[in-house]
Amino acid sequence: MYTWKITKNLTNPLDPEWDELTLACLGEQVHKNRKMGFLLSREALKMAFMEQGVELQIKDLKLQEFHLLHHLPEFTFSLTHTKDFGAALIAKRKDFLSVGIDVENESRTVKDSVLNRIAHPEDLTNLRKIEVWCLKEAVYKALMNSGKFSSSIGFTSIQLKQNRWDHSPSGLSGEWSLQRVDEALIAMAFLKS
Repeated sequence: MYTWKITKNLTNPLDPEWDELTLACLGEQVHKNRKMGFLLSREALKMAFMEQGVELQIKDLKLQEFHLLHHLPEFTFSLTHTKDFGAALIAKRKDFLSVGIDVENESRTVKDSVLNRIAHPEDLTNLRKIEVWCLKEAVYKALMNSGKFSSSIGFTSIQLKQNRWDHSPSGLSGEWSLQRVDEALIAMAFLKS
């Protein structure tokens, strides 16, 4: 079982712990859009954990390696954000080795040159460019969060199939899904245990 949440708002935006978390994780010189996206992704993470019966305080949201909370090792999760949205996907490690999530504005333009750099020759052909980009990001995160790679992998090594993905160099494969919420496109990728 997994849980995902997306949000456009902080529950209590004036809580000074948000500023403390930002300072501790991002430092002082952070652009307001990056800060808001960072905070929205953490709010979504709090919401997802709450649905799993785990209540987190803002101070509990300091991540290790972008996908671990030292006090909740039984969970795997992934975060994403734009300047307008934050989203989180969590799952129990007994069910999933890792997960990945990406959120993009539905109207974002993906140039052909970018698509050519990330496409696998046998990718599914009925996806829009923004969907390919969003799915590749989610799968990349699921692969990198698995702990099976010591260095970054290329997007071209990820093949998108019908509701599935393959990474032939490693032999790993999993499932994906796409959701739309308001003007946001959310891609999720799953690597089962």
